[in-house]
Amino acid sequence: MSHKSILVHLANDDEHQTRLDVALRLAKQNNAHISALFITTPVGMPVEVYGRGASVQYLLDATKSAENRADELEKEFKDICHRENISHNWIVEEGDHISLLADHAHAADIIIVSQPTFEHFEDRFRTRLVEEVTLLSGLPCLMIPRGFDASKDIGKRMMVAWKGTREALRAVRDNLDSLRKAEKVFLLTIQPETEDALSLSEVRNYLKRHEIEAETVKIAQTENSIGQTIQDAATAQSCDVIVCGAYGHSRLREMLLGGVTKHLVKEATIPVIMSH
Repeated sequence: MSHKSILVHLANDDEHQTRLDVALRLAKQNNAHISALFITTPVGMPVEVYGRGASVQYLLDATKSAENRADELEKEFKDICHRENISHNWIVEEGDHISLLADHAHAADIIIVSQPTFEHFEDRFRTRLVEEVTLLSGLPCLMIPRGFDASKDIGKRMMVAWKGTREALRAVRDNLDSLRKAEKVFLLTIQPETEDALSLSEVRNYLKRHEIEAETVKIAQTENSIGQTIQDAATAQSCDVIVCGAYGHSRLREMLLGGVTKHLVKEATIPVIMSH
């Protein structure tokens, strides 16, 4: 992957070290700059639920714990960046995670976030971070699955989930450099129809003009969901990342993802790059 300015979301949650390790590895591989944004406000307590049982003392204690972790992580981060000669900056802020990430997105090429969990009531709010950052930031969003091994490759074998839409084309354009550097690129279509055949041919030729040879994979939809079919196809081709459009819409000022994207956000077992 070759995005030159990486914004990584950090907080005092279980997956923050993995996100940072992935960002450091990608920056080292691609001579990229890292902006590490550590947000001390509890990631599981967004503004919408502040008045619903979240005590002032809980928030104070959680924020203080996050501040302490930020101090520890800052030293580790800066030591690694200096040792590896990685361009970087470290930011600590308090507030709404989505708003702060959107504010800092203007100086980045890609945002790294974690796949949310779905075990507790609060998790329904955590999912908004992936959804809204993807839909509102204007940047591709690299979602790292839970429990991911940060030493694994990302971007050597890439699966593009193609559909003849603006979002899918945006995902391709957002990742042209990464696709060009990949060892293998697959262009996946599910249940291709006659009207989609031309757009598939066009996008393959478009990639060729950018020196990207993509192998077309056509799959008839099975009883599985489209999201699961995408995952299965990526697994069958030993892909290490899925590139897809994030299909969403606004309803009463709430940003919502479509069913396929929601499935990947919830169930993906390899990293996913989403663009809207």
